[in-house]
Amino acid sequence: MNEGDMNVMLDGKKKCAIFGFCDIWNFTDVTVALEEDTMIFVNTISELVHSSVYRYGGSANKNIGEAFLLVWNIPDDCYHLNQETNQITWKKENYISILADFAVLSFVKTIVKINKDPKILDYKNDSRLVEMIGPDYQVRMGFGLHIGWAIEGAIGSEYKIDASYLSPNVNMASRLEAACKQFGVKMLLSDVLYERLTPEMKKYCRNIDRVTVKGSNKPI
Repeated sequence: MNEGDMNVMLDGKKKCAIFGFCDIWNFTDVTVALEEDTMIFVNTISELVHSSVYRYGGSANKNIGEAFLLVWNIPDDCYHLNQETNQITWKKENYISILADFAVLSFVKTIVKINKDPKILDYKNDSRLVEMIGPDYQVRMGFGLHIGWAIEGAIGSEYKIDASYLSPNVNMASRLEAACKQFGVKMLLSDVLYERLTPEMKKYCRNIDRVTVKGSNKPI
């Protein structure tokens, strides 16, 4: 391997973070309707999502077509993670609560921007989208937030490398977003994240349901 090349054959590092997942709804129809202009559509929304997340202490990790994985990394000195049981003991709870509030706020701000930004609102009058999806079309997204551990590391080969996070907790953020349509809401938080919020933020939340997801015996 040449000097300066990245070696992907290294162990990942187990880290704790808040994981956010969001998805543009009706994307297949949008792609068919807009064709080449789909890239402009996605990048316009990406700018809103990424800027809000960055402003509130997070970072964009992956863009997967119509979906985005966002991460709020928690400093190592703010928690103790049992490497065998994956049990997390939170230390600097005030810091984590503020970070959890920031994660929620960033998604709320994104939802507000989607409903106010002139570039996004123009798509309501795009004849191609109206014909494909219907006269009531507007850009809609779902958002999911969860907190927990994940393996942070590089995935790929000498041809393509991505920095990524892998764990059931990342998947949970994705599952929460997917369930937004089922529950008729724009954003879902796990109870684990809710418990980390400040009292001021908690009062704006409501309990939706208690479910056991596929592959897990623990209700959420």
